[in-house]
Amino acid sequence: MKILYVPAVFLFIAIFALPYGYYTFLRLVVTGVSFYVAFGLLKKENVNFWVILFIGLLFNPLIPIHLSKDIWMLINIIAGSYFTVIAFRNDK
Repeated sequence: MKILYVPAVFLFIAIFALPYGYYTFLRLVVTGVSFYVAFGLLKKENVNFWVILFIGLLFNPLIPIHLSKDIWMLINIIAGSYFTVIAFRNDK
């Protein structure tokens, strides 16, 4: 699950003030990787499936959820940390 490091890096970079286009690209990356990994975990009946699926839905670009910048910054840190921990645990 090394692929989870990709959205984690993008989420940590999103903490800084960047152009709006970056955040749209971030939504695409996080949603795409989240759905890919979630459906890979579907057969394992793991709680990580539900968490990663929720993150994918939260970041989905088709029906965006509008929150304040402060809340998104916190969500980015939490989701990036979660992806990093899950990727690290599964690389062992």
